[in-house]
Amino acid sequence: MPVISKETAMVKVNEEYGPYQRLIAAIDRLSAFGNYVAGLSLLAILVMMSGEVLSRNILGVSLAFSWEFSAYAMGAAFMLASAGAMRAGAHVRVTAVLEAVPTPVARLLEFAACIAGGLACLALAWSLCEMTWLSFQRGSTSSTVMRTPLVWPQGVAAFGAIVLVLQCLAQFLRLLRGERIAVGVALE
Repeated sequence: MPVISKETAMVKVNEEYGPYQRLIAAIDRLSAFGNYVAGLSLLAILVMMSGEVLSRNILGVSLAFSWEFSAYAMGAAFMLASAGAMRAGAHVRVTAVLEAVPTPVARLLEFAACIAGGLACLALAWSLCEMTWLSFQRGSTSSTVMRTPLVWPQGVAAFGAIVLVLQCLAQFLRLLRGERIAVGVALE
């Protein structure tokens, strides 16, 4: 069996998967991690709300944290799963226009939509990061009995928005490589 040098192996990988593969793969792994944590967030909501219902109906006592922390978990689930949804093509897209125009025009529209979406996501991420930073500087806490430091739930949402921006970049790089952006079968 012939020995393949590291350089030759790298060229083979780039030929097989195209340029930017390592960056795209890293972003996809980060998106998958976000999906995993989003799933755990949904499970946490189930546990907290079930505990609230049982506690209220059996013990006659409300769990002080359940509604607040469930709201934080829901925000985390939305933001952390958004990049994975984009990767899987689960966001709403209007493909009728792309199918009605010539391929070069469709590619141009794909690039324009990708850039516009990326800029919108970047503005969201910037705003969430700024809000998190201000909460950290000011020591802001929730106005509930729990007095939760807001930097934590806001930081999770900001992280999810950053991963979404990175997934927008990965989508743009996929377009540069000549790939089509994923479109969810159930959405068409």
